[in-house]
Amino acid sequence: MAWQQMRTRVIIGILLIIVGALFLLRNFHIFYLPHYLITWEYFFILFGFLLFALSRNKTAGIIFIAIGLFNIVPQLSPLIFVLIGLYIIFRRRDPRCYYKRHEFAERFHNTNFTETKSKDFIDDVAVFGGSSKVYDSDNFKGGSVVSIFGGSEINLLNCKLAPGKNTIDITAIFGGSTIIVPSNWKIEIDLVPIFGGFGDKRRKDPNAVVDENSVLIIKGLVFFGGGEIKN
Repeated sequence: MAWQQMRTRVIIGILLIIVGALFLLRNFHIFYLPHYLITWEYFFILFGFLLFALSRNKTAGIIFIAIGLFNIVPQLSPLIFVLIGLYIIFRRRDPRCYYKRHEFAERFHNTNFTETKSKDFIDDVAVFGGSSKVYDSDNFKGGSVVSIFGGSEINLLNCKLAPGKNTIDITAIFGGSTIIVPSNWKIEIDLVPIFGGFGDKRRKDPNAVVDENSVLIIKGLVFFGGGEIKN
């Protein structure tokens, strides 16, 4: 874990140094940097590759790369439907997760719907929106939370951690998430924040007995976003 964190920080640091040095040399007319490279599309592509390389969840990186490419080459824009279709077809789901039938109708009739799931893994994506989800598991093992210009609330109060190390991979881009956990969980935060942050805001319970054999590790990347852990 320590090596992965150090590698991620080194890569991000090197990229920032290179970008800053190029702009500095350009300002002093030592190095010519074409104006068309200083656009948000190229920054989206660069950041997309960064997300794709450093995050376990590749979806956010692909989205940023696609947005940048489609705006540079408009003729490629129909490919977005192809990519969405491929993602829907080949996206892996945990076979142990299930959805209650009445929740499907409830979702479309109640805008403040809170979804309850019974499974051991999180797979949450919030893009330009938000949701509130309650999980119920006796063997919670982690998962993935993606927040892009949106946010979500993940309630794990009804869950019990599986033995050993369990990881939640978080990608927050101009968004954030709140994770609610029991006060006796052991939490380790191993995030890479870039103009953002993620903190453990739980109220300490002096009577809580922490299980040292189970730990929840929060990993991932926060870019102009944030989040918190509450109880």
